[in-house]
Amino acid sequence: MADWRERASAQFPELVSVVEHSSWSCHVFLSELWRLALDAHREEDRGTLRRAYDFAHWCFQQPEQFLSNAAVVSFYEHVFDDWELRDEVARRLPAEVVEKVRPLWEWRWSTERLAEVDRLLLSVRPPGETPAEHPL
Repeated sequence: MADWRERASAQFPELVSVVEHSSWSCHVFLSELWRLALDAHREEDRGTLRRAYDFAHWCFQQPEQFLSNAAVVSFYEHVFDDWELRDEVARRLPAEVVEKVRPLWEWRWSTERLAEVDRLLLSVRPPGETPAEHPL
């Protein structure tokens, strides 16, 4: 399994206490990472946003299902929980992530909210466009 703790400690000194707590899993860390990203959205801290979303995407891309699923459930599933930030969040989501997390959003949200997210995602990344083609 990828050493997420080592990578997280290096990238997030502000969350090192969460990383080092031996009984906590990557789910706890990713939840705290989302809180950090949420604050960064509100403060328009692009550096922290890039670090947070890059780390979550790295986890998502790992071949081990555990780490990839943890990113989906503990980070990406919650990215639209603060509805006021939806426009900013939509620009930061890779298409491959949206495809995997959308069923969880369907389960949690009303049809109207899901339609709004779909519209937002389409407006920031037209069909067929990859995340690399669309600057964050």
